[in-house]
Amino acid sequence: MQPATAAYSIRHFRESDFPALGAFYNQTAEGRRVTFWWVGEPENWPNVYCAFEGDKMIAKGQVDVFSIMPAAADASNKHRIFFNLKTLPERENDAELMNAMYETLKARALEIRNNLPDTHGTLLCFGNYVEEAANTDYFAARPEFSPLKRQYRMCHEFADRRSPNAAEPAEANGSSKADAFPLPQGYTWREFDALNSEQADEYLALDMEIWPVTPIGAERLAEIVSRPAWRMLQICDGDGSPAASLMYWVSDGETGEIEEVLTRAVHRRRGLASALLNRALHEIRNLGCADAELDVEVRNEDALKVYRAAGFEVVTEEHRYGAEL
Repeated sequence: MQPATAAYSIRHFRESDFPALGAFYNQTAEGRRVTFWWVGEPENWPNVYCAFEGDKMIAKGQVDVFSIMPAAADASNKHRIFFNLKTLPERENDAELMNAMYETLKARALEIRNNLPDTHGTLLCFGNYVEEAANTDYFAARPEFSPLKRQYRMCHEFADRRSPNAAEPAEANGSSKADAFPLPQGYTWREFDALNSEQADEYLALDMEIWPVTPIGAERLAEIVSRPAWRMLQICDGDGSPAASLMYWVSDGETGEIEEVLTRAVHRRRGLASALLNRALHEIRNLGCADAELDVEVRNEDALKVYRAAGFEVVTEEHRYGAEL
């Protein structure tokens, strides 16, 4: 049975809750940036919990596996399960409600943890933008949570919004991208609009090489690949091996989300990341987006220089915390 008081009850999300969810989102996100997870498909709803007062949604939370450590990963690395918990603005300081929701989400996270490989420990994590001070303070004040990292959210706004049905110059289409976006000698472009199992395995190995502490994992990769207008751009060296890579997809038909921007160490400082960004921005604009956004660690000065040179500006900062689960 889910927690309940005389004032409210907590239960799984249902199909009939979409109108209440829309009203809840509008009130929660009005006039500020919030890290608000959408509920996803019905198969994800066992991970989504909502608190109701009558027919009014007053809180929503959900959990999701963020990364699963491969068996070969260093034993000090940990699986990561993230949770996202939001209340109506007027209930942000309602400690009873926050605690009831958090304990419900933690219980679900423990169930998920028990199905992860037992080769590594697990962290329960959350991340909030700086605008969400009350929400962050509630969890940061708990002794089990410690800071993990800080990252900027950066945005590139397009001067004019291109219609997705507008004709594109021939030199920027398909196989002619090499001419429209030249690369240093010895490098070539490669594009993916889907990944087969072999290609996914190759990318997971590349990702593990760049980010051994927080690899993307097969489940999260598959989820990202399924998002609207997903595409992966890669730059390959003379042997055909990926030297640099990024992915993008479109959120709400408005924003191009750029993720997983990486360059292998031996290929850095050759302009490859800039080439990837320039091409991705061109393609995202041609999809009719108003802007493009990405995340970067606050301490990553080299990446910040590249992103600023490509026209990105910092719009907010996200703080992430974790606790042993």
